[in-house]
Amino acid sequence: MTSGYRYCQRYEILHQNPRVRTWEDAYNECRRKGMSLLKVDNMAEDAFLRTFVDRENPGYNSDGWFIGGIYSNGRWTWSDGSPMIYQNFPGGNGFTSMAQEVTNYAFIMKRGYEWGYVSSLGTQRMGYICESTRC
Repeated sequence: MTSGYRYCQRYEILHQNPRVRTWEDAYNECRRKGMSLLKVDNMAEDAFLRTFVDRENPGYNSDGWFIGGIYSNGRWTWSDGSPMIYQNFPGGNGFTSMAQEVTNYAFIMKRGYEWGYVSSLGTQRMGYICESTRC
């Protein structure tokens, strides 16, 4: 685990472990810590996180880190239910043009720290990033 701070946010980057295999597992682990899965609100926060993850990179054997984005019922939201206004998927989000009956989960890729998304049936090995805000 690696911790960092930016303004009022505290981040914890956790590497892949056998107890956390799915986005839901990561969501529950963050909640157990009194935190939430990462919610990226703007380009400045995303740039900070890329630098932070690049510097600390506790990825070990993982393919990336789950963040709080979830695609369901044709739209992206954060795990707290708020709309995902800022997105940084490479090449844009392929699901915005039509609603699909699928659920996908956002993550930050280990290679290049770009955003990506996986299905609940994905076989990727993921760590996860928790955050809390205390101002």
